[in-house]
Amino acid sequence: MTPSPPRQKRQYQGGDRIIRALALLALAWGAVYLVWRILCTWQGSQPAMFVVLYAGEFFGWTVLAGFTFMAWRIPVPSRPPIGWRPTVDVFVCTYDEGLDVLGATLVGCDRITYPHTTWLLDDGHRDDVRDLADRFGARYITRSGNEHAKAGNINNAMKHTDGQLILILDADHVPQPDILDATVGYFDDPSVALVQTPHDFGNHDSFQHFETGRHDQSMFFEVIMPGKDRHDGAYWCGSAAVILRHALEGIGGIATETVAEDFHTTLRLHGEGWHTRYHDETLVQGLAPHDLASFLLQRDRWARGNLAVLRTGENPLVAPRLTLKQRASYLASLEAYLIPVQRLAMLAVLVVMLASGLVPLHAPLWEFGVFWAPWMALNLAASAKLCRGQASLWDGSYTTLLTYEIFTRAVCSLVLPITTSFKVTPKEGVDGGGWGAARQLRLVLAVAGVLVTAIIARCLTLAGLVDLPPLHGLAVIAGLVFGAWELVMVVAALWRVTRRHQFRHHYRVPVEVAGIMGRDLVRVVDLTPGGAGVIGHHEVGVGSAVDLSIDLPQVDGDIREVRVRFTVCSCRPADGLGWRMGGTLTPMGQADGEVLIDYCHLVASRNRLTEAGRLIPGAPDTVSTGPTGSVAGADRGDDTVPLLSAHG
Repeated sequence: MTPSPPRQKRQYQGGDRIIRALALLALAWGAVYLVWRILCTWQGSQPAMFVVLYAGEFFGWTVLAGFTFMAWRIPVPSRPPIGWRPTVDVFVCTYDEGLDVLGATLVGCDRITYPHTTWLLDDGHRDDVRDLADRFGARYITRSGNEHAKAGNINNAMKHTDGQLILILDADHVPQPDILDATVGYFDDPSVALVQTPHDFGNHDSFQHFETGRHDQSMFFEVIMPGKDRHDGAYWCGSAAVILRHALEGIGGIATETVAEDFHTTLRLHGEGWHTRYHDETLVQGLAPHDLASFLLQRDRWARGNLAVLRTGENPLVAPRLTLKQRASYLASLEAYLIPVQRLAMLAVLVVMLASGLVPLHAPLWEFGVFWAPWMALNLAASAKLCRGQASLWDGSYTTLLTYEIFTRAVCSLVLPITTSFKVTPKEGVDGGGWGAARQLRLVLAVAGVLVTAIIARCLTLAGLVDLPPLHGLAVIAGLVFGAWELVMVVAALWRVTRRHQFRHHYRVPVEVAGIMGRDLVRVVDLTPGGAGVIGHHEVGVGSAVDLSIDLPQVDGDIREVRVRFTVCSCRPADGLGWRMGGTLTPMGQADGEVLIDYCHLVASRNRLTEAGRLIPGAPDTVSTGPTGSVAGADRGDDTVPLLSAHG
């Protein structure tokens, strides 16, 4: 078998030399700036404030250096040919996820083309999950307790299985049919222990999505992980990874000492001389956190677990047998959890300056223009360009604000360890936004209050109405400008959080599909396995239940008729094009339900990934939308598109 041709990643084409030159220039000028700061700006400053501010600025320079190290070059991926054809077990780990979530993943596992055995690892001990496994041809494993949560679940399953490779999937991660065809070839190299693939998410209305197809992990999986792969520093991200059983057994199984079993296990593998690879092709579709609470729960677990590794023998600073590049790669990842702490420390210096009149540095205005202004401009420009279009500077600031409290608490836990348990991220729910969301960001609200107080107090002092210690010249201007800017960022983040409202439990996939409802031709404009949006010529009363048939393409390219009962929940005029109806779907039979799952979780996502360049051209692909179905890549304004003809 010959390898598939490489996928062209449009966001990486051209400009790499300019990006690298800009990053090097920023780092060089940043070093000059830091030397100037320590030699020429300490006289007349308050010593403690000087040290804290300088430490924050030096940390910022190291963050840019680590980012440059990882994002220097983004390899273009290709699928390696498969020589050795090992046996494969697919582990689907579950605890309390809904049957509809699990059902979609099991349908995806059933469609995997490479020979395999699917195992459903149920730590919830549920009879209905056992029945679901039987229904989709998966084998079922449970255990008497839940010790060590997911890590213990996998270790237990390894005692009852014997596949030479293990594909590990979270309960909500629906695999593409060719996930093993794309990854098994890496194990022709006997030194490879693990192959990680990207995480992507089909619910584009999730809390962590910035826009359709782009979320707060896009830069990590599109830029950081490909860069880590160059340094043999790619690590297991909990799901969508294929692991060599022999390598896992050699290190005693999945690490259980921290709640970040994935990160910790990879460190052990690297410490034993194994290599890891990152295959940059999106081959799973998961469910991103639907609301702020779920988002914070997930990020809190990641932060506490990953930082807890620093208290173990696998600390990348001292762990034996790691290469220098691997240590740098791991430490750059862990450094990200310190960014909110850095921001808070620098904000504290700003507030103290406004309130006390003490200054953290002192220099003539022209020197700031020569040293500070170019450094800031180059730093921001290089950071933006290194993101390769996967994140903006606002995205980074917004995410940093959201994680102020949980990352700060995780860092503090290194000094005062707190015993915590593994908590599964909820896969379903709604997001009401408003004050209920904002009050979860207690530290952000506190920062807003302190900034407002400090700025108002200093302004009243300038007006002669309050008697604070004097702050003169550039210091007072800079203090008020930076204080106001930080306050604007905080208010913008809180506004975004409170204004977000998402009341659907499931994301509706945008589609263009003809259907027959009763005797009338209709157009189906969005779809989930349990609901749909329909445009028809005639009004249908809310509460009415009517028969609906739809022809949907499947992964294998066939067109299947789906018969469902459509219960109308809403009906409104569709701008002269008829009536727009939303409602729930009840499949007429089990096969109809599976066809809906197949389409919404495999066909639709595969078409979107192909259009977005996230699948490698030339890879096996039998999916076709057929004559009556094509997936819209984004929300296209459904009410303005004419009804389809009888032949689509």
